[in-house]
Amino acid sequence: MSTFRIRLLPAAHGDCIIIEYGSNKQINRVIIDGGTPPVWKTLENVLQAIPQAARKIELLVITHVDADHIGGVLGLFDPGLTNLEFDDIWFNGYRHLKEVEEFGPVQGERLTSFLWERMAHWNSAFQGKAIVVPDFGSLPVHTLPGGLRLTLLSPYRENLSALLPKWEKECKKAGLDPQEKPPEPVPEGIEVMGAIDVEQLTNAPFKEDSAEANGSSIAFLAEYDNRRVLFGADAHPSVLTKSIARLPKSRVDVDAIKLAHHGSKHNTSPELLDMVTTSRYLFSTNGAQFHHPDRETVARIVKRKRPDCELWFNYHSQYTDVWDDTDLREDWKYKTFFPSADSVGIPIDM
Repeated sequence: MSTFRIRLLPAAHGDCIIIEYGSNKQINRVIIDGGTPPVWKTLENVLQAIPQAARKIELLVITHVDADHIGGVLGLFDPGLTNLEFDDIWFNGYRHLKEVEEFGPVQGERLTSFLWERMAHWNSAFQGKAIVVPDFGSLPVHTLPGGLRLTLLSPYRENLSALLPKWEKECKKAGLDPQEKPPEPVPEGIEVMGAIDVEQLTNAPFKEDSAEANGSSIAFLAEYDNRRVLFGADAHPSVLTKSIARLPKSRVDVDAIKLAHHGSKHNTSPELLDMVTTSRYLFSTNGAQFHHPDRETVARIVKRKRPDCELWFNYHSQYTDVWDDTDLREDWKYKTFFPSADSVGIPIDM
């Protein structure tokens, strides 16, 4: 039996994901994002556990420039690790937004300065150009040397264009965090919304995320040995549904979906859930900044009562533990999974 494993590392309120796939003789790896800046130490320890001779990463994907995705990535280059190499690096920088070679001072530009010296390995699957879904024709498909097949679902060029003014604004400010100021965190131990009422939560109207950086996210379908996982990054749901509608069946059956934007209620629409058939839903967040996952998102999932529905969380928090309730699990027919005490994040075998 071949290996296809997803590791959701503890990435604070961000994403840091490792895909491991292959055979006993050869395990290949893909890294998706690096979480917030302090997450680099966790990622470093995980990579150091890999023998130096095997530290060749097939693909590094930096989905977009928000600090909870890009912050920990910078450590891969400064200071980096001995013998750590990348066959390809997917990242849409300012040069791809504007299609000129201009650079600025924010985290995305710090990363650009590292990638500038690695041009042969920067978006090489796209001939060094922007990673975008074309408006017409087939969705872009790229197969890695180890056999992992990636179908691009997001972004479209209009999503990159929408980010350009904000990128320029942040460069002028010379800040290192392109996110808007987050709301004040809720003190530990305080229940955010009282008892769970799934019916009431699912009746709330859906309003889509409008953040430009999230809209620029690189999201894709990963397939290996008849197993498939949808990685949503922080993509807008209308973009994902637009691309999924272009697939042969206008929907997709997957072994798991990594929920977009850490389970935000603005990034998982009822329409998207209708178009993606799966039993496993993966959440990456500790809830510290934006109190994710939102209850509305989880309620939209469990209300469907899909067979063997599983919620996988990479943290215990007041926002995830509330779903680990015996009555709720029995009423809505789902299971919950959390990291073990001795685990770095949570592994999910496909």
